[in-house]
Amino acid sequence: MKKLTLFLLVLFLAAVTALPQNSARKSVFGVNTGLSMAYDEFADKTFIYDAGFATMGPDIEAEYLYYGNYFGFSSSIGYASIFFNERAYQSEYDGTLNGYGTNEVSAGNYQVLKFLVGFTLKLPEFNHTEVLFLTHLGYACTIHPDLIVTNSELGVINSMDRDAGGAPVANLGVKINYWLNGRYGVSLNGSMTLTEPSFYDSTGPGGYFTMPMKYYNVNIDFVINLKSSSL
Repeated sequence: MKKLTLFLLVLFLAAVTALPQNSARKSVFGVNTGLSMAYDEFADKTFIYDAGFATMGPDIEAEYLYYGNYFGFSSSIGYASIFFNERAYQSEYDGTLNGYGTNEVSAGNYQVLKFLVGFTLKLPEFNHTEVLFLTHLGYACTIHPDLIVTNSELGVINSMDRDAGGAPVANLGVKINYWLNGRYGVSLNGSMTLTEPSFYDSTGPGGYFTMPMKYYNVNIDFVINLKSSSL
């Protein structure tokens, strides 16, 4: 997280000092929806440290961007609900208990509500198309799902109550806007998000644990240029 934050700050300073601006600016509001897909430890499906057993799930975001020919600022609010891989978690218990009894797993979803602000670097527009690179920092409110594992012979062998956490969040993304006219357009977004909240587990050693939550987003966006008269 520290290395990523330093990278964003260096990129920001380079953008401010190196990129000239002119009066052609856009003020853009967009709403997008798509999929969030876990990766790295968050998606690991084995009993290793930091394994999250997360898969994918829907997400929705609202965003505002203000930019000129090359540089601008942006902000967004996004919500993601990512499924817990019950089948993989059960498979690990089946192997651990070596077929003793029948195991059942029940779990909710991971949830992330993130608030982001940052800056935008934009390539020259061509054929009504814009390519923008977004770098954001912010704060994420997260929820670890409730989880219960039962064995037909042993009863409840693992459980965790639903718990909320919060932590700084970093986000890197690419956004491609295609303008249908001077005011309305469609967009394709891809991004990666990282946050590391702490959760409480009454059955675990030490109680609290930190979970790296890393996931990709692929979204389709509807955008409105609020300053279309200046185009």
